[in-house]
Amino acid sequence: MVEIDFTFTINDSNDNQFDAELYLESENLMKKRVIISIVMAMTIFCGVIFFLEHKNTYDTEKDAQNSMDDEVVLASSSEGYNSVVVYQLHNALIVSAESEAAFFDGVRYEVETQGNVDSSDIDIVWTNIGGGTEKTEDNDLIIAEIKISENGKLISDTKINFAKKAFDALEDVLKSNKR
Repeated sequence: MVEIDFTFTINDSNDNQFDAELYLESENLMKKRVIISIVMAMTIFCGVIFFLEHKNTYDTEKDAQNSMDDEVVLASSSEGYNSVVVYQLHNALIVSAESEAAFFDGVRYEVETQGNVDSSDIDIVWTNIGGGTEKTEDNDLIIAEIKISENGKLISDTKINFAKKAFDALEDVLKSNKR
């Protein structure tokens, strides 16, 4: 095997001469430095993102814990797959309605109060579609009426229909079949 040693010079635009091997070595060294710099920058960036995300998660958990400490459940009621919870948070009552049914997205609203409201001031009444309060084999209790009083005065009277979205979908199907 024969080895051939190439040495040549490179002239730049100012007629400066460079040794080709030295030039290639410095170019490779420069590429390595750029790659190392990029890797270090990405590592620092990922570290900062991880730190901020961890800090945000910690703050959210801390806020949720503080919020839970301030909440006082005043009333709760459930019927079948549906439930209503009323709790006090500072000078407001939060009414939260949830269901395990796929056609109910949940409802949450706030009622402002002047002071504290007792659990005796909250009444949750379940009714069926016909307005009856008795659950029968053919009629589930799917409407919750939440009445909230303060100092003997009614400040909120809201009905939540847990099946409204299902009825709307059924109505749409009937309309489309009618055409």
